[in-house]
Amino acid sequence: MPSLREGKSARPSPRLFVFSALFWLVGPGAVVAESPETEFLSVRPLKASVRKEPDSSADRLWIIWKYSPVEVVSYRGDWVRVKDFEGDSGWLKRSELSADPTVAVKSKEGRLRKDPGEKSKVLWMLERGYSMRVFGSSGPWVEVSDLESVSGWIHEADTWGAPPPAQPSR
Repeated sequence: MPSLREGKSARPSPRLFVFSALFWLVGPGAVVAESPETEFLSVRPLKASVRKEPDSSADRLWIIWKYSPVEVVSYRGDWVRVKDFEGDSGWLKRSELSADPTVAVKSKEGRLRKDPGEKSKVLWMLERGYSMRVFGSSGPWVEVSDLESVSGWIHEADTWGAPPPAQPSR
């Protein structure tokens, strides 16, 4: 599978500056409301262009690959502003997104195991950013597959994206 990005360069994040400015403005005693539950979607086609603005002719920021999870930031008509696992944002067409649960490997390497558990055989070492569909969970283990050759279990601490489907109560 190709790398998660083509043509994306690293850049410093302004988040710390923004947080510091807000803290200075409202003070340490301010009450911050919790955000609503995060909405995740996934990329439907083999690859899609993340755009700078919600327009097909807008500059392409990067290419995002099938099964890549994205966090929804906002909607505008047929476009969705999304954020990826690295915190970068841009616009995708709504038709290029799916509600299928997916995750990306957020650690340097993700160990995909035959069964849930640290003692289970490692089948694959997955690169950071590798994305897969989610099919279930068992405790902190997530059952995933790219629906081609990679299938198994990965620890949730190594992933970013849609939470696994709820486990049935017993």
